[in-house]
Amino acid sequence: MNLKGRIKELSEIIKRNPEIKELYMERAKLYDMNKEYKKAVEDFKKAYPGYYACENIISVCEKLGLYQEAEKLYTKAINEDKKNVRKYINRLNFYIRTKQIEKAVLDCKNILRLSPEDKTILALKKILTK
Repeated sequence: MNLKGRIKELSEIIKRNPEIKELYMERAKLYDMNKEYKKAVEDFKKAYPGYYACENIISVCEKLGLYQEAEKLYTKAINEDKKNVRKYINRLNFYIRTKQIEKAVLDCKNILRLSPEDKTILALKKILTK
């Protein structure tokens, strides 16, 4: 059976069993092989709706020295959930790793707006501003 036929067959199985995330992952692989990347990403998101796949991409970008791309992805994650302190902390750590202290201090301020009593961030802000 050809690739399109396999995708169609798997799609029929998914219609009957939409709760099985492994089926979406298998179809995502087939879409990837067929160079239908947008559909592959959509299936991945269906399989793991609470997982931000971007975090793995960010890690790869950092390892390869693509810091501007990594920063864009951290910011995208924040823009999708502006009240999520963890996402700000992730970008804050990135700024510290890449020695972008002014931006790190700004993220400390953002975190403190969301969580004003966070003693760790208060202490870190003091250290960064010295």
